[in-house]
Amino acid sequence: MIDRREEEFSSQLTESELQAILEESERQKQDDFLESMEGQVKGLKALEEANQLLEDQLEDANTEIDRLRRELERSMAEAEEADYQRREAEKARKQLERTLYQIQEGAQGAGRVTDLRDARMQRRPGVLGVDHVTRGPFLKGMVLGMLGGGALLLLVLEAISLFNGRGELLSRLF
Repeated sequence: MIDRREEEFSSQLTESELQAILEESERQKQDDFLESMEGQVKGLKALEEANQLLEDQLEDANTEIDRLRRELERSMAEAEEADYQRREAEKARKQLERTLYQIQEGAQGAGRVTDLRDARMQRRPGVLGVDHVTRGPFLKGMVLGMLGGGALLLLVLEAISLFNGRGELLSRLF
């Protein structure tokens, strides 16, 4: 039934009208095809941009990985150096402990303190040493100096009291 209508419709149309309809149909197909192609070109461009962005991100990630790898290697070298220094310090501490123990054993075994001063530190005749300053005349002179200083202080205070007009300081004490 549709074929019959088309035949009737086509028989009613002239050949030039039929030609125009066919050309319009072809033009619409061509326009649709071109629009489809433009959409595909835009899609391809978007994919290329996305691809370029991913490549840039991948390159940035690789650069960051390389930087982190170098930092890790540097940190590992520092850790190895610190561990080496720690072991050396531990060896030195143990050696020092052994030496101190040997010195203590030697001092306890000797029972007396050894004079470690060399010849320059030995007392020469006529030179006052620490032992001479803390004995005899020094203590006597120090006590006399303190008594004399106290008496001088009382005299100065008495003179200040007289000049200020308050009277004698010593007469008020007794």
